[in-house]
Amino acid sequence: MNNQYTLLAGSIPEKPFPMKPFAPVVLDFLAVLSHELRHHPIARTEPAWSTLGFWLRPNHLKQLSPHLSQQEARLGRGLIFHIAPANMPTIFAYSLCISLLAGNGNIVRVSPRLAPAVAPICDVIHKIWQDDKFAALRRQNAIVTYGRDDELTSRFSQQCDGRIVWGGDKSIAEIRTFPLPPQGVELVFADRYSFAVFDCSSIQNGSDDELRAWAHRFYNDTYEADQNACSSPRFVFWLDERGSAFEAAQRRWWDAVAAEAKAYDLQPIKTSGKYTDAWEFAMTQPHLQSAAFRTNRLYVYTLSSLPPDITALSGSFGQFFQFPIRTLDEVLPFAVKKVQTVSTLGIDPAVLKQALVEAGAMGVDRIVPVGQALDMSVLWDGYNMLEALSRVIE
Repeated sequence: MNNQYTLLAGSIPEKPFPMKPFAPVVLDFLAVLSHELRHHPIARTEPAWSTLGFWLRPNHLKQLSPHLSQQEARLGRGLIFHIAPANMPTIFAYSLCISLLAGNGNIVRVSPRLAPAVAPICDVIHKIWQDDKFAALRRQNAIVTYGRDDELTSRFSQQCDGRIVWGGDKSIAEIRTFPLPPQGVELVFADRYSFAVFDCSSIQNGSDDELRAWAHRFYNDTYEADQNACSSPRFVFWLDERGSAFEAAQRRWWDAVAAEAKAYDLQPIKTSGKYTDAWEFAMTQPHLQSAAFRTNRLYVYTLSSLPPDITALSGSFGQFFQFPIRTLDEVLPFAVKKVQTVSTLGIDPAVLKQALVEAGAMGVDRIVPVGQALDMSVLWDGYNMLEALSRVIE
C-alpha cells in the first residue's frame, strides 16, 4: 500500500507497451484464469464468478475474434484506466479481460466498498501473474483500490491512452472533469433502463416444465443482481393480440417467478427499501392501477395506462411494473435513448429489431431471449469494445 492507493494485483505500468489483439500471452493467461475461477471455492457460493470463468474459456474467446476487423494491422491503444462500478462485483474483471484482449496494459480502480468482495479474485490474478511467463502482464497491469481521490484519478487519467467509466450519470460527469490526453479515447457506461416483452399465448401454452425454466432464467436476469444491473428488466410489456389473455398469463407467470424467488436472499434492509418504494409509487404514480404482493420477495405493479416515459418506473430487489399491449408497435415509443436491453419471451428478436430499425429508435442496444440479460459481450451499450480499445495502422 502506498499513501494513496492499495495495490490488489500486478504493478503500476511505468511505460505502456501495446500488444497485438488476442496476443498468445494474454490468451494463455485467460485460459489459466478461466480454470482457476471455475474451480475456486467462491464459484460455489457466487455463480457470477463461475460464469466469468466459463466466459473466458478458450473456445469462447475464439468466438469473439470475428468481432475485431483488420486484426493483422491492429495494436492496443496503450494504457487503459478503468473505473469499475461499486454494485456489480464482476464488471472490473470483464473490463480488464476485454482490454487485455484488445492489446492494452491496464490500471483498474475498484471501489473500496467492493474491494473485500473481490479480493479473493484479485489474489488469484496476482498469483497467476507471478509466473515468469506472465511477467509482461504483471508489469503492464494493476488492480488498485482507493477512495475519492481527485489527485490520483486526475494523474491516472492524464497517463492513460483510454478511459472506461462504469458508473452512473453522476459519476461520469464527475470523472469527465479530469481531462484525458488529446488522443485519449473514452468509453462510458451510463445509467440505463431495461424492459421485457412477453407473449401472453406463449406463457399460457407453455408446459409446467417450460414455465419453470423460463421463470428461473428471469430470476437469474433480475434477482441475481438485485435488479441493479442496467440490463435487468424492470418493466414487462405483455403482448396480448386478442385482448383476452393478459390476466391469466400474468398470473401464471408471476406465480412461477414467486416460486423461484424463494431462493432470494431478502435481507431486512431490502424489505425496508421495497416498502418505501411501494408507498412512493402509490403516492406519485397516477398511472398505477394495482399492486400485488406475492410475499415480500415479489411486488408487481399493474398500470392503467402508460406514462410518456416509463424509465422512471424503477424498483429493485424484486419489483416489476407491467402493462398489456395489443401490438409490438406500442413498444416503439418507449425505445428511448436510456433503454439498453429488451428481454423477450415468445417474441422473435429479429422481428423486434427490424421494427426498431424501421422506426429509427434512439435507444435499445440489445435484444436477447429471457435468461441472457446479464450475459457479457464485447458489444456493450452500442460500443464494439475490442475495436474502440485498439487502433489500426493503415
